[in-house]
Amino acid sequence: MKKTGYSNIAYEQDLNSAQLEAVTAPEGPLLIIAGAGSGKTRTIVYRVAWLVEQGIEPESILLLTFTRKAAEEMLSRASQLLGLRLTAIAGGTFHSTGNMLLRRYAALLGFDSSFSIMDQGDSVEAIDHVKKNLVPPLTDPKGFPKTRTIAEIISRAVGCACSVNEAIEKRCPHFGEFAPEIDIIKVKYEEHKKNNNLMDYDDLLVNTIKLLEEHPRIRTEISEKWRYVLVDEYQDTNRLQARIVQLLAFTHDNVMVVGDDSQSIYSFRGADFTNIVEFPNLFPGTRIIRLEENYRSTAPILSVTNSIIQRAAAGYSKRLFTQKTGGPLPISARSSTERQQSKFVVQCVRELNEHGVELNEIAVLFRAGFHSFDLESELTRNNIAFVKYGGFKFLESQHIKDVLAHLKVIHNPADRLSWIRILKLLPGVGDKTALQLAGTICQDGIPRSTAQIVSKPPKYGKDLDRLLELVFQLKNETNPISQKVELINAYYFPVLKEKYDNYPKRMRDLEYLADLTSSYKSLNRFLNDMALEPPDEERSSERERQDSLVLSTIHSAKGLEWHTVILIWAAEGRIPSPMALVSPDDLEEERRLMYVATTRAKHNLVIVAPHTALDRTRGQVPVKLSRFVEEIPQDYFRTYSV
Repeated sequence: MKKTGYSNIAYEQDLNSAQLEAVTAPEGPLLIIAGAGSGKTRTIVYRVAWLVEQGIEPESILLLTFTRKAAEEMLSRASQLLGLRLTAIAGGTFHSTGNMLLRRYAALLGFDSSFSIMDQGDSVEAIDHVKKNLVPPLTDPKGFPKTRTIAEIISRAVGCACSVNEAIEKRCPHFGEFAPEIDIIKVKYEEHKKNNNLMDYDDLLVNTIKLLEEHPRIRTEISEKWRYVLVDEYQDTNRLQARIVQLLAFTHDNVMVVGDDSQSIYSFRGADFTNIVEFPNLFPGTRIIRLEENYRSTAPILSVTNSIIQRAAAGYSKRLFTQKTGGPLPISARSSTERQQSKFVVQCVRELNEHGVELNEIAVLFRAGFHSFDLESELTRNNIAFVKYGGFKFLESQHIKDVLAHLKVIHNPADRLSWIRILKLLPGVGDKTALQLAGTICQDGIPRSTAQIVSKPPKYGKDLDRLLELVFQLKNETNPISQKVELINAYYFPVLKEKYDNYPKRMRDLEYLADLTSSYKSLNRFLNDMALEPPDEERSSERERQDSLVLSTIHSAKGLEWHTVILIWAAEGRIPSPMALVSPDDLEEERRLMYVATTRAKHNLVIVAPHTALDRTRGQVPVKLSRFVEEIPQDYFRTYSV
């Protein structure tokens, strides 16, 4: 690699020895095992800057992350280091990168470049449509899984590159007898998407692989374009994403993946723990570098976290350490009941707050959302403000999906599902009529009036005319997207008022949606971003979040940190979950969950579990302390009975 000249970046001062080794490593495959709080983002940022300083053209670098925000932040920081804008570096998610390639080469796969991206709700609706229109019809036998479950099974089969039967066996074996029927639905679902110029999230990965595998010239061209591939959070990749990395590095093997096998906790989303473990086998000659110096937590907290993860059955050995001295011992507390657990948490929060720790610097973590229900009641009784991460997402709301469906048919008139959705909003139009009308429109194009698609004037004729007039107007006018949304909102308001008692609140959501579009010039870009990078549903409560205690599942807390972390329900049957006890792999993931929870704490760590839990049939029953806590030497804690 040819250097561009003298470096203004103080690599040796800014980085520890392991980080420096990773940043300045020569070409070839690199696996960076980045322990919690070890500065992995800094390492990636400095690696990007280092490559550019060595004379690597920015357009030759691809940075793959799991959120667009993460990529933008890393590239912004690298730009600041170098004193130049790195706009030529390709940075984004696997899905957005796949989308970019597929838009360019869609024709090679039999798609039009204007294909629509289906979100999870769209996929469920499409599968439901396919299921209802099977020939011969499905008898819908007793015990047959619901459509959403079928969608999850199909997605898992695709994401794990396995059969429907294997996907069912892994996650829901009680549906094993229905594997043949679900397999048929999967095939018909694939046909439906192809016929209607649609792709779901999984297709963005599957079709990218198909493009690269079936078209050697394109594969070579793309691999030679991106000669340096960097991947963040590699432990969260699924089989498809790992294959994409391999194909992108086809001509050079210049791949640097950064991740922590000990923080692989998303198997329910299809993440494959073995990807990071098997990386050296996939890329022979891999150089492995461990980042073990922790910049987040105190030494007493790290003693606990190291004790948890050192008993892991598989993975890369690591032992986190810190230069920080002092800090209080973590607390291990047992309460008599769940109510006493909640009261103890309230007491901890109040004492911390009185000693100057802001509420938003304290997080209460738990394995599952329902674990915090009693605590939420206790916090409310004590007038302690809190925010909870979880629940419905903004774009999963029906009124938002209704308005987006109008935009989707403007962008892609062949989007049958979106047509069906907006047609069913019309009075007097049911499933059958919507299906017929959508089929005609998708085949013949958008008509100007009802008379062009039906022979006799139907009862819904005037309403359909209004819809067609709106779509035709928005399709052919060049007004900004925000104005299009405002026109759709005005058209949709009577429907909103009729369908929902809380329509004023929902109308504010629609106004927010219009605000979101104001920074977009391209409808295609807006719809892509809404599908690939949906907005935060907590958008309107920024001030509330600044003054509120954080309640969060452990899964939602990954990647975050707080001054104080309080882990509740650290008990057998909660963590580990009883469902995890069947499989050694699942039990190992529960151990990693505990590790992730404890490594979020910077100064204080509190672990609490009740002695009893309420059972609906047996009353209060005894519960044991989580095995993951039992294994930790007791002198690592201050212990309390509350």
